Amino acid sequence: MDIKLPLDAKLVMALSKSSASITELKLNQVLDAKIITNQFMLNTLTVSVADKTMTLQSQQALALQPGQTLQLQVVKLLPTPELKIIAPPLSQAPNTSSLAAPEAQLFKLLPSPTTPATATPPLLSNPLATLNPGDHVQAQILNIGKHTLTVQLMPVPSDAKQTQSTALPGGENRVVLDNKQLQWSDPLAKSALTVGSRIDLQILKSGETPMLSASLPTPFIDEHIATVFKQLLPIQVPSQQLLEHLAPLIQPAESDKTVGELLKQLAREILQHVPDKTKLFEPATLKQTIAQSGLFMERNLVDAEANPQSQMLQDDFKLKLSKLIAQLGLELAVPKDESSAQQTASELLKETLQKAQGNLAKLTLDQLNSLPRDDSPKQVWILELPFFNKAEPETLQLIVEQDKQANSENGQKNWVVSITITPPELATIHCKVSCYDGTINTRFWSESTSTVDKINARLDYLRQQFEQKGLKPGFMDVQQGKPSQTNLQTLPPQSLLSEKV
Repeated sequence: MDIKLPLDAKLVMALSKSSASITELKLNQVLDAKIITNQFMLNTLTVSVADKTMTLQSQQALALQPGQTLQLQVVKLLPTPELKIIAPPLSQAPNTSSLAAPEAQLFKLLPSPTTPATATPPLLSNPLATLNPGDHVQAQILNIGKHTLTVQLMPVPSDAKQTQSTALPGGENRVVLDNKQLQWSDPLAKSALTVGSRIDLQILKSGETPMLSASLPTPFIDEHIATVFKQLLPIQVPSQQLLEHLAPLIQPAESDKTVGELLKQLAREILQHVPDKTKLFEPATLKQTIAQSGLFMERNLVDAEANPQSQMLQDDFKLKLSKLIAQLGLELAVPKDESSAQQTASELLKETLQKAQGNLAKLTLDQLNSLPRDDSPKQVWILELPFFNKAEPETLQLIVEQDKQANSENGQKNWVVSITITPPELATIHCKVSCYDGTINTRFWSESTSTVDKINARLDYLRQQFEQKGLKPGFMDVQQGKPSQTNLQTLPPQSLLSEKV
């Protein structure tokens, strides 16, 4: 490392009064030094050489710690003494990866602190007092008091623009700020502060008691929003897990009062309206199941006001799920005694409530993903259909895409249906059925080789079924793997939060 600074008269006088080991510097002379302090904000080192102190300044903050030893070599004497490190310390402190390597830096030799007090102005107790209005500095929270914040001023990054106005005096650079000194750009940001958080400070009014504008760094804000979403939004749960928790609610005997009768009735209504697998092959049942899946509850609510006799809203899955969640909350609010039966029922209700809220969260997200988009030529519906297969609950995932405008040649709208299902004793199957110009095209994917072989062996049977239903079959294909992103024309939004709303 090299160190340089113009030699003024005061520095020459100070050096002349020092010991020979410091004053009699010679070209290429090697000095054994020990670090006393490392002031990151100033990029300065105070070292001990032959029982005397020297203050050195580099162009960047250095990854050196007090107590470490190093060897300095004089590389230039006049007009400015320059030194470099020829033997850096063996170890480096943790969390210093962002600081510069010692051996890559140049140093400046600052005047000795033994200069008479009358020749230097008194140091200010607040390191922020030397900054000018408009200057920026980053700080880390050390303590959060009732009316104060204790912060540690952070080193300026090596790639940041540095000016003379950002120079700070020596010391630990710890500052206690009164809340009255801080003006937050976002009033809610203060509530997100924790010990260790970083904040950006801008000087509004300089002085020993400066006024500052405070804000959170942009990455911190994004991370905080994501954390809040994770904490407040329930984990999405498929309806299959909810149905598995509903069955135990209706199993206790009628005389068992640990679970309320109204709650049992709501659980029965949900289970009774879940179709069997064989019913899904009936077009009328499949259409009714989709209409009552909860995806269209709000539309069914409007239709019910116009036609009170309609049963569509009463049998809507989302409406029943909302009633179940409300009743579970009421049941859990009733004080329970300490009997084992009561405690077991309470745990069951809590787990069921968690599954119900998670299933409602998934259903709500499917509704958001199914809203019309102005930037898309297609209308997309994303839904999940629960069904029973030999008394065991399973789910069928559907993505239906339809062109918003009819084909100009035949007046028909093209559409695509994507199906994901995991049949018993088979691997997960992805299927896409598309209709273009009246022709039905079908493509399958599965990661299992045996499943791919079984599907491939039955493609001719599927073609015959299409023809018997009066449909015109097109190409049929089966591949090993998963549908690629280019095959899936519909992708869920990356975030629930939109700044354009």
